[in-house]
Amino acid sequence: MGFLRVLLQRHLAILWTSQVLSAMGDYFYAIAVLWIAVRVAGSAAGFVAAAETGASFVFGLLGGVYADRWNRRHMMIVADLLRGAAVLTLPFLARTGTLPLWYLVGVAIVLGGLGSFFDPALQASLPALAGDARTLQATNGLMDMTRRLARAIGPSLAGLLVAFLPLEQFFTLDAVSFGVSALAIFILGARYAWKPERAATPAQTGVRGIVREIGSALRLVRSRAELTWALIGQCLINLLWALAFTLGAPILAAHNLGHSVGAYGLIVGAYGVGNVASNVVVSNLRVRRPLVWLFGGKVVLGMGFLLLAAAPSLPVALLGSALAATGGPMGDIPLLTMIQLDLPPTQLGKIFSLLETLVHGGMLVGTLLAVPLFARFDARLVIGGCALLMTAMGVAGLARFGASKPPGTLDAEAPTSVEALH
Repeated sequence: MGFLRVLLQRHLAILWTSQVLSAMGDYFYAIAVLWIAVRVAGSAAGFVAAAETGASFVFGLLGGVYADRWNRRHMMIVADLLRGAAVLTLPFLARTGTLPLWYLVGVAIVLGGLGSFFDPALQASLPALAGDARTLQATNGLMDMTRRLARAIGPSLAGLLVAFLPLEQFFTLDAVSFGVSALAIFILGARYAWKPERAATPAQTGVRGIVREIGSALRLVRSRAELTWALIGQCLINLLWALAFTLGAPILAAHNLGHSVGAYGLIVGAYGVGNVASNVVVSNLRVRRPLVWLFGGKVVLGMGFLLLAAAPSLPVALLGSALAATGGPMGDIPLLTMIQLDLPPTQLGKIFSLLETLVHGGMLVGTLLAVPLFARFDARLVIGGCALLMTAMGVAGLARFGASKPPGTLDAEAPTSVEALH
């Protein structure tokens, strides 16, 4: 089993455990900060969530440039320590009763900006840490599972903890989780290829050098049609997902399925269970045609949301939510592994930051479009329309690339060595 192979390797088990704890800490932070922001500023609390997403979008490409220039281990440790320090100020201010909205927005910007440096550095480091293609796929699956586990078990765990801890101490838990992540990465040591070998020509410094490096990554994407389709598809899928699930699911539950927050919680829980189950299966399969899985996942996602939109009852809606959730890992894990194996190590940080930027941009646009669309149209119609577009994107991708296989992907029996990757 691929997961077992990963977890039997001490360094990968340490890294994954730390990232699970960090993801749970992020979930506790999100609950606490939005609840406190609502109490402080009412509907203006949306600025806090928008600030973090906006910072991730603005700093995304810059983080990728430096993930390919700097030592990625040092970069992740510093980002974690700074994020932990920023969050740790919140419980102290909350206890004094002086926690204004502008400060919550400022911390959200810090977290979003630093996350844009940490995330591509982590993803670009995984090939060196995994060592071979099969272990890399399973490692990608485990890392991808961290946020899905947080989504699946976070609500219940937060409900239990709030009975014992003041809400502001959720910030303390998040700060501690950043410290655990930094310590785990420090423990891994310097023996892995944390910094990619630079080209013979040194990189230009300043703004011109940054723009030049981003341009080189964009040209690399454009030279590979399947990668261009995949990245643009991720942007559009996340736009539609934000419409159909982030805002569509609670509106559907409130107006059509039980008229209660409990129904919405069950829909979210079913999505989390489907995510985790799909992740476990996909991570342990030999993916010979990653593009079939990538675009096929979009078809499954769309079919699940179509069932959710047409659901006559809550049980059918839960089935639709769980089915849609299985499509996420089907596409995400092969895409991550394909990028890591097929592209130069000196470009990985920038490509992953481009992916994250497109994802955040799509979700931001989807959130903004949701307000006028749900004000004018029935929730079932909006979710159904999103589902049909998701399915059409997947079918188009399968028709274009279904029979092709990018070089360097996962059906090779021989392991891909760290030396070959770096």
